[in-house]
Amino acid sequence: MSAWIVAMEDNLAEEKMKVVNLEGKQVLLIKKEGTVYAIDNKCPHMGCPLKGGILDGYVLKCNCHNWGFDIRTGMNAKTGAYVDKPDPKVSAYQTQISAGNILVML
Repeated sequence: MSAWIVAMEDNLAEEKMKVVNLEGKQVLLIKKEGTVYAIDNKCPHMGCPLKGGILDGYVLKCNCHNWGFDIRTGMNAKTGAYVDKPDPKVSAYQTQISAGNILVML
């Protein structure tokens, strides 16, 4: 695993999202109740970017077809219609704050 400094914590407001590129993939940072979460920015259904989605508690709902994912774990939240995948999820990554920098473990 590698730790990457991806953003300054001050540049990510509460309940806001920011996309960063790490090792060839887009990772979505989301700050919720003072904690920064990191998940893939791609819905497993049709590849829609999750950044355009709606955050409802800890569930991020994809803007394209309303699939929901828990930003803490990446697991599906049983929202939307799962036609082609029985239990979709997105990758979630460990984060930490160090000296005001957001670090993501890949």
